[in-house]
Amino acid sequence: MSLMDSVGHMMMDNDELHIAPSPELTDATQRWLVTLSAPLSAFNGDWIDDIATGKDDETIREGVAQMWDVRDRAGFEETARWLTQEGHRAAYEPVWRAMLSIDEIRRGTPGVMRAVLAMTFPAYYQLKASRQMNYEALVRASGKTAEEVTQALTESSDLLDDLRDDLKVPPESIASLIAWDAVRLASLSRWAVQLGYIGSDEFTRYAGALAPQVREAYTGWAQLSAAYVVAGFIWNPSESRRENLTRTNRMLLSESKSPYRSVPWG
Repeated sequence: MSLMDSVGHMMMDNDELHIAPSPELTDATQRWLVTLSAPLSAFNGDWIDDIATGKDDETIREGVAQMWDVRDRAGFEETARWLTQEGHRAAYEPVWRAMLSIDEIRRGTPGVMRAVLAMTFPAYYQLKASRQMNYEALVRASGKTAEEVTQALTESSDLLDDLRDDLKVPPESIASLIAWDAVRLASLSRWAVQLGYIGSDEFTRYAGALAPQVREAYTGWAQLSAAYVVAGFIWNPSESRRENLTRTNRMLLSESKSPYRSVPWG
């Protein structure tokens, strides 16, 4: 885990869910789309129940420019189009399937041997599964470095245990990583409204561009969160990011004030 990644997470105000003092959302579709953005909002320490984020415009403007290179309406529209049509889902799903293959081998290993291997040879399962996958193709397709893919696969057992134990989602039930693109699209649309790049009347059209595919891919908010955590780890495979993604999504699934409790999935 990198020092800068750890420091970055420590500086985030995401030890609890942040609720807008006077949320203005009354439209059911907008409430659903804001809830769709909640995995990233909880991670960033933003409000999870309103289009507004609770942060000042300058902070949002600087973050959107640095992370997304979006500085105006044209930049937003271009990025929103990329998230809708492409994003990372197709690139990351082969890595996810490789993780599931590794996990199948791991879970089929006797318990005592599994414990020994975890301490002495954590890459064992990855090497054994390598016969079933084209490693060079994974690196090429994912857009990640060979080192990043290696780290993601080697540390995948902790990620999958998090899904099962903390989020209560069977990893094998996640067939799509479209959550990663859909959550970011809804979040970026919220930021664009706050910064005046698009009007509030345009929020639903942009934020909801992937909503039909999301509802088709998952059975509820728990699966959405789990898929988001998976892709977030593939995007930046570090122990710190995995732990923080799991923790913030666990809050969304368990706390009574979470919109997951009040906004129906269907």
